[in-house]
Amino acid sequence: MDQLRKFIESHRERLEEALARYLPVSAEPGTECLNRALRYAIFPGGKRLRPMLTLVGAAALCGSTERALPVACAIEYLHTSSLILDDLPAMDDACERRGRKALHLIFGEGIAILAALALLNRAYGLMAHVDASKGALLVAEAARSIGVEGMISGQATDISVQAETASEATLASRNLKTTSLMRLSLGASAILCDATEEVCAALNRFAECLGAAYQMGDDLADGIETTGKSVGQDARLRRPSFALKSDRREVTERACSLIEEAKSVVWDALGERSLLLVDFAEYVKGKVLR
Repeated sequence: MDQLRKFIESHRERLEEALARYLPVSAEPGTECLNRALRYAIFPGGKRLRPMLTLVGAAALCGSTERALPVACAIEYLHTSSLILDDLPAMDDACERRGRKALHLIFGEGIAILAALALLNRAYGLMAHVDASKGALLVAEAARSIGVEGMISGQATDISVQAETASEATLASRNLKTTSLMRLSLGASAILCDATEEVCAALNRFAECLGAAYQMGDDLADGIETTGKSVGQDARLRRPSFALKSDRREVTERACSLIEEAKSVVWDALGERSLLLVDFAEYVKGKVLR
């Protein structure tokens, strides 16, 4: 884990500077509130797990993170956009995010929706212009991951299905809200680095396992500790959850099994180049076992 810790420490400041540099800002009169909301949404951020995964993937595949930095910012903007929308009264009706009041409680629902859309559009714009030959591929992959084949479907399942009627298939569909963005985080690195089909398949499976395990850990944490968002939200809204369908030990064992599969898959594909990704999986395992 020391190698991953050093990587994160050496890239954290660069990532934060890039997030500030690429942040959408309107110069139009009357948009001061929107601009404040955008900054509030992004800074200070959370763990930056997903953009760091993009950078780790680029380091493993290309040996360099420079070209991946704008894409990592795009990933964080997409993630934050989804959080803003998730917290709205029409969705999760959350009071807290990243350890402070949800954005819509400070700036109002209208500005919150516009801030989410501004971040979403900035993300696509960054991906489109990062590389003349790769931009279209990145945007297409992002649209697929965010759209009805990915995160949006997962969120729709989350708000439409009640916990007592949730099945394994339902929970797998709900997981798309987490696994899809994990896949995109690594898939973007694979596109930038011209990864082979074999490597892309391995990275996809790694991300799916990682995302599912992370969601299981998040389910377990709901209601028993603060994770920077409203406590007990799943139970209050009767949302589908692994923690409400199985006992804690069983969920933990399943999550750890997924982490081990992720490590095995990426090691088989990349060998020693996968060490940072293996450490990343161990980091997520620590979050599940917290």
